[in-house]
Amino acid sequence: MKFKYLLAFVITFFTCQLVFAHHGNFTYDGDTIMTLQGEVIAYNYTNPHGSIVLRTQGDTDIHIEIDGPSLIGPMGTDRMALQPGDRIVAYVSPNNIGKENEVLGREVIREDGSVVLVSVAYARQQQRQSVMPAESVLGTWVPERTNLFAYVASSSDWNLTPAGQSSFDTYDVSKSFAQAECISATSPLLMMYPTANSLVEVDGNIEINADWMGATRTVYMDGRDHPEKDTRFYQGHSTGRWEGTTLVIETTNFDENAIGNVFSVASGKDKTLLERISLNADGLSASYAFTLTDPEYLAQAVSISYQWNYRPDVSISSEACDLVSARRFLED
Repeated sequence: MKFKYLLAFVITFFTCQLVFAHHGNFTYDGDTIMTLQGEVIAYNYTNPHGSIVLRTQGDTDIHIEIDGPSLIGPMGTDRMALQPGDRIVAYVSPNNIGKENEVLGREVIREDGSVVLVSVAYARQQQRQSVMPAESVLGTWVPERTNLFAYVASSSDWNLTPAGQSSFDTYDVSKSFAQAECISATSPLLMMYPTANSLVEVDGNIEINADWMGATRTVYMDGRDHPEKDTRFYQGHSTGRWEGTTLVIETTNFDENAIGNVFSVASGKDKTLLERISLNADGLSASYAFTLTDPEYLAQAVSISYQWNYRPDVSISSEACDLVSARRFLED
């Protein structure tokens, strides 16, 4: 198929897609799709955001923000996906704060017609790679890419305390927060990101390595109690047990956190999280179910279940969080 004839196909494709609003992309008009065509000048494969510099007609350079390796790596997009000199069509959303040379990438088509997925929010449905079924919940899992967006959207229906409602009402996505400083979210939000989550047994305990800003959790399986109430940890203190093949995790002793329950709802010192990770019958997916309580901000517990997909073919990214990249989307 000739390059220019791809345009009608992809435009038709995108009009049928569900559009998600990404919490970090407040500077872009996600309801508008633009088409750019040109030559790749640079392809920056950096976490948590990457970029493509595209030279269009008239030698105009456009900077296209894309998702970082932790997010697009599991979709098959690696650091060799694009090279300087490549001719591409890019489908993007425009900047709505006056920066005409900065746009949000949605999808890229190479000259040979192949697709480069550059956005979790706007990626088309993929065919799963065939793998042998998992025998337990230990291994590498990638949450469904819609989980994060569904969880964030669900917060508008939560039953909040006055403090929780104030947190929700005054939340300003344009203000700097922990993740702009390469500090990850806490669970359960952390467990929603469609990045590789590796669960491994180490010295009788279970370590959860989430490929999002280097976040790690230790789940103590030795029957110990939680520490005194005043002893606090950023990711909390987790103890676990097996109920058959289901891993049950109880986490307490969280630090207070401005985005501790979800981006728009803070968490307090009495936040607790009960998680259940269960292997589904097909062995190719798992149920991640949790109950979140926080009497300071939540008037009622939040209980939700999501799906994780078994992905032994995916590895934890070796790309560290880059401060310049993390802060870029907050610039005026």
